[in-house]
Amino acid sequence: MTDPRTSLIRQQLADLGRRHAAEESRGATTPRATRVLIIGNFGNGNTGDEAMLSRTLQELPAGTEVRVVSRNPRMVEAMHRVPAVAMEGIAFTKALRWSDGIAVVGGGLFGTGASSLVKALPAIVWAATARGRDITYVAIGVYPGTPERVLDLLRRSVRKPGRISVRDEVSAATLGNAIVAPVVGDLAMGLTPAPAADARRALAAAGVDPAVPLLLVAPKALPNPILVDCLQDAAETLARRWIERGGAVAGLAISTHADYGLGLARRDEVLIEELGERLGRRVPVLGPQLPPALAKAVVGEADALFGLRIHALIFAVSTGVPCLGVGWEERTTAFLAEHEQSAISTRPPAEELHAWVDRSLPARWSARPRLLSS
Repeated sequence: MTDPRTSLIRQQLADLGRRHAAEESRGATTPRATRVLIIGNFGNGNTGDEAMLSRTLQELPAGTEVRVVSRNPRMVEAMHRVPAVAMEGIAFTKALRWSDGIAVVGGGLFGTGASSLVKALPAIVWAATARGRDITYVAIGVYPGTPERVLDLLRRSVRKPGRISVRDEVSAATLGNAIVAPVVGDLAMGLTPAPAADARRALAAAGVDPAVPLLLVAPKALPNPILVDCLQDAAETLARRWIERGGAVAGLAISTHADYGLGLARRDEVLIEELGERLGRRVPVLGPQLPPALAKAVVGEADALFGLRIHALIFAVSTGVPCLGVGWEERTTAFLAEHEQSAISTRPPAEELHAWVDRSLPARWSARPRLLSS
């Protein structure tokens, strides 16, 4: 039985651009394929963003001709095997004219700290609708801090039913009651993971023993270094307890670089390496730049996950892996609350962390006879 949220997403994409394509094909012996332009934060080295693109491609009707607007077109083409164009300049303008329909996809696009291009995006899309193109916003995040001018343009462009869906209740509330914006969750929730055998090979290649209970740690740098140290302390406490109980620890790098303008120096891999130094042992690293379906499958093979990266938590929840998150960002807090997942403060007591390990490890491990019998 299809999840109602998946049905809503498919409905948004099913007829996108078909009317314009039919008009353009009028008089031709063979109607041409519908052309859909997908816009989002793709090619930026973040597995979560690529997961949302993968899910969109998964749900588009068969035979749709696709182009993706990207910060790094070559990276998108290599990972997703679809044509991509640059997010600015003549290539972007030509892509808008080429399209029959435009899908603005997912993530925390709108909110505090949005780029100048994202702020201009509703105006660009609004102009495209005036030229007869269909538009839809799929599972987007719209958070407090979005400039009122941007919100106004966004609301104008989605007044027709079925043109917008959002990832969480916070986004729906930010848009306001005048807009019907169904909550469909994050697109990565419904992404089909790679086969488990592929994930096990990836884990083995990283040096993870599949016969030992696995805790994945998915860190993320924050703008306050004191808080980062506190959360590294929490990761160390969890990892030590997990290892004492007979488990293994590995890191999941979701992004090639740190957010908040922190660049490469505080990227996920560096934080994982620092955790290994604290533990006095090497911590294997999975990623970054894992194909999204494989990253999700890798999380599905773990026995628990601790992290700040929202898509690591999304992969865990959607594959049934116990997870412990940190409610630092509004989107993460909303996700954890919606799915009734454990969350900690930035300074959790050791007893609280130990209790989570003691609950999670035996509960998950005892349910995995495949490994117990190996």
